[in-house]
Amino acid sequence: MKKVRSLLNLDLNLSLHSEGGFTLIEVLLAVSLVALMATLVFGSLYVTLSAIDVARANSANEQIVRSTMRVMIDELSVAKESPAGRWIGVNALFDGQPADSVAFLTLGQFRGAESAKESELVRIVYTREGDLLLRFARKNLYGLTDESIERVELARKVKGFNVRYYDGKVNLWLDEWNSAVRGVPKALLLELTLLQQNEELQTIRQWVTVGAP
Repeated sequence: MKKVRSLLNLDLNLSLHSEGGFTLIEVLLAVSLVALMATLVFGSLYVTLSAIDVARANSANEQIVRSTMRVMIDELSVAKESPAGRWIGVNALFDGQPADSVAFLTLGQFRGAESAKESELVRIVYTREGDLLLRFARKNLYGLTDESIERVELARKVKGFNVRYYDGKVNLWLDEWNSAVRGVPKALLLELTLLQQNEELQTIRQWVTVGAP
């Protein structure tokens, strides 16, 4: 009788254990599922946040580039021809991509072409050096030292800078320019190619009419 009771109690204990608790395999399986779900959720969140960061960085870069273009347009639109400095446009390549240079005279305060005085003119050079778009300015047109030259980085991660010139006399777009031969170009086309955060190239184009009042 005692043996029967012992067996009954053992069976009851096993039944209660199976009904009221979890086995080690069940616990491990539950933990694995929770870990998998957490990995999927945080992985998706990381990808989403990374995409947002890249989009913000690209948008910020584009705003900087458009502001840079605005400065270039302002200076080019009131550019002048003077014996103190000719228009020079040089076509060049760096790593197989455009690395042009353009030099011209413009008004320091962007005041209208009609009020220009030679003392207010500034010699400007835009050029690509490596991955940089640079602006050099010489306020003293007759200065002989580098101290009179101001150097500014307009943009970084530049993979191409191309300038084309419109000759209104013959209605042609040219890759190079010399005002001693052709005078002042009627218009320019600026093309700036940048490397974005997602490693893609973006090209921004801008037309400029020269001699705008």
